[in-house]
Amino acid sequence: MTGNPAVEAYLRAVAGSMPGPRLARSDILAELRSGLLDAIGTRSAAGLTADAATEAAIAEFGDPRQVADAFRPHLAMTQARRTALALAATGPLVGMLWAAAALASHITLRHAPPWQWQGAPPLSPAGFPVIAAAILIVIASTLATIAATGRLTRWFPACPRVAAATAAIAGFGAVATDLSMLALLASQLASAPGTLDALPVAAAAAASLTRLTLSRQAAARCLATRATLT
Repeated sequence: MTGNPAVEAYLRAVAGSMPGPRLARSDILAELRSGLLDAIGTRSAAGLTADAATEAAIAEFGDPRQVADAFRPHLAMTQARRTALALAATGPLVGMLWAAAALASHITLRHAPPWQWQGAPPLSPAGFPVIAAAILIVIASTLATIAATGRLTRWFPACPRVAAATAAIAGFGAVATDLSMLALLASQLASAPGTLDALPVAAAAAASLTRLTLSRQAAARCLATRATLT
């Protein structure tokens, strides 16, 4: 019965209308498969043929699109929370890598505006305010998403559209932060490439490039999932 073609076709139809994280979708489809097989088994035990039992069970579960619609809010919340937690985990790491690269390259961090640091890149007066604003947006949006998808849902109604939106904002904020850091690096390479320590700078740049790509993808998925909600 586990290889029932009609059941698998029904589940594929549900999956086709169900956006969200792959693992969460797989868990939902596994539960649906188990429920369908149990329903088919119950009807078979009552005397229906295998085909009739399958048809009756699928009819009871309903239209695949309506079934998928019922899970979309949960998947949107899951997608948003995973995005926010990933940003919360990677943000300090990427920041420490850039700080280590600056120190190794003899860019002196001191109690002054960043563009006044000794050895700071030429684009610092424009770049650092953008980075500071982007970081604040990322922190605020990340914390809002984590709060909106966590224990607060026990006392307040869940808002999947809001959570997906704040997660997307956090993701695009991380993209802006990493792009600004890479722009500062390019500015320093153009003006004084010999002042940079290659290994820590390469590690920081690689971390930013990786997070930039993943953050953009995650933010786009959050927006796509939000668009499916009504």
